[in-house]
Amino acid sequence: MSTKWCTRIAKHKIFILQTIKKWYNGYYIGRFRGKYNPWSVSSFIEALCGLLSQTTSDEEADIAAITKSAARAYWVTTGTTGLIEAQIDRHRPQFIHLAKRLLCDYEATKSKAEGSSPDKTLLEPSPLPVPLVSTRLNLINFDSELFSEPGLLTLCLYAGYLTRRLSTSVCIPNHEVYQVWLQLFARAVLGTELADNSTNNARGALLSELWKNKTDLLCTLATSSHGVLSNHNNYLENDYANHFANTIMAVSRFGMLTHPKQRTVEISHVVATRENHAGNGRCDYAMRLFSSKNRPNQFGVVIEFKLIENSRREDTAYHKERAEEGLRQIGIKNYDACLVGCLERMDVGMAIGNSAVYAVSRLFRRPNAHSAWEEVDSLF
Repeated sequence: MSTKWCTRIAKHKIFILQTIKKWYNGYYIGRFRGKYNPWSVSSFIEALCGLLSQTTSDEEADIAAITKSAARAYWVTTGTTGLIEAQIDRHRPQFIHLAKRLLCDYEATKSKAEGSSPDKTLLEPSPLPVPLVSTRLNLINFDSELFSEPGLLTLCLYAGYLTRRLSTSVCIPNHEVYQVWLQLFARAVLGTELADNSTNNARGALLSELWKNKTDLLCTLATSSHGVLSNHNNYLENDYANHFANTIMAVSRFGMLTHPKQRTVEISHVVATRENHAGNGRCDYAMRLFSSKNRPNQFGVVIEFKLIENSRREDTAYHKERAEEGLRQIGIKNYDACLVGCLERMDVGMAIGNSAVYAVSRLFRRPNAHSAWEEVDSLF
């Protein structure tokens, strides 16, 4: 490597070290959180040098961008998560609850360390540590139909997918392992195929669809909850709303709700609220996103779910009638009152049931927060 490279790398030394710490540090040794993953660190350095050697001009190279490109999962790709995925297949709802707590805890800890506010996407904005006092008797019986949270946590701890936090709890150690948990959570919520497709979607794919007043992708994501609900026939609107919130949490982490012009995955302060007080009642679901003008928290989406009776799953006219009923309810009960300060808004009535979904929507815009809403065809 040339002297020029060494000089330029030296100028970015702090950023490179911070990147290594974010991605590969975080394992606890007693009370000290400072153990790195040596395989990943050496692989990162090798990848960084390889990328630098491919750059033709020293002057044109963007060391920061190259460093970000080199930072990715290395150690976790040397094995499989088959044993954990087997637990997802057997105990999907319990795994979703556990994974969400771990992800929430990691994101809150990371935000606190960086001095920023944690994202509001999660349903538990003030997470508690995930407890694991002893591992001696917490071995999983893979033939048992009963879910053992301590057993799964112990398995993940010994496999390196978790680390000890003091002696009473466990946590996700770093960004490399966080990516694994995010993928596992997405697969549990969305199913393997849809989760894999979500990672390949363009930045802001879902957000752009909403700006155009389109609901096809939204419906596709909503029906992914059927796997969690096991296609039973006795679920209510609130059950679908709860699982839809998990779905939004998963896809937002893959950048589907990030503004297309953002360089990093930022999801604004997504308010994924179930039974949110608004106007003259409670709306099923509301969230704030980036507006079409790239302003955080100024595009509000309100969704009202209506249940499709199992006996009328094939009746599309009935599906449309139920969706329109939900859309009317948003207007009649003034549910948009929860979107204070928003300048763009989308109302969605969604009829949903066992293997059936239908949505209708309306799009609105106003020049300022004190003006009346005007209906539009698109926000572009």
